Amino acid sequence: MEQNSKPSGTITTPREFPELVLASASPRRAELMRQAGYHFRVAKSTLPEPSRRPASVPIRVWPVSLALRKAQSVAGAVKANSTIIGADTIVVHDNRIINKAANRRHAEAILRSLSGTTHAVITGLIVLRGAECRMESVVSICRMKKLSERQLRAYLDSNLWRGKAGAYGIQDSPDDPFVKLISGEHSNVMGLPLDTLRQVLTLMHQ
Repeated sequence: MEQNSKPSGTITTPREFPELVLASASPRRAELMRQAGYHFRVAKSTLPEPSRRPASVPIRVWPVSLALRKAQSVAGAVKANSTIIGADTIVVHDNRIINKAANRRHAEAILRSLSGTTHAVITGLIVLRGAECRMESVVSICRMKKLSERQLRAYLDSNLWRGKAGAYGIQDSPDDPFVKLISGEHSNVMGLPLDTLRQVLTLMHQ
């Protein structure tokens, strides 16, 4: 994405953006932004997440609504010229939202339902700056291989399922991956679509 104020072909780099605020308590999102070279600070939303999606809200819109809620909740506590990033990620299987596991038994049930099937990972991305707001719904398609009882027990024992949509992290088994990205952004499955974020930030700061 080119910027008119820069030489032709020059792409805005993470370091060139004004103050960025990540409205998320997720350590994975913060780590992804650090790895991408962004300078930012975290302002965690204190609003409780709704436990249920209203029937009137389409599934793909739901994570966008949650991300907007997070971003707006911290807007009054940051500088007026700050750019606020909100994100929320859900897993969808058989047209049903798979939430974070409440406990080990719930995680086991989720993983058994996803084992050997294809599912969607949808991240709602919000970028706010003053009165300007950009919204994106980013979809990645993944397939989980058929998990053996040994693999399932080992992953449950690792506790890596805690706090993750779909009760797994695509980055959790690099030597023997049990989840394969079929289409979309890999970082989106981890909770933050970095390519889309860069494009949105570049457009907003032209």
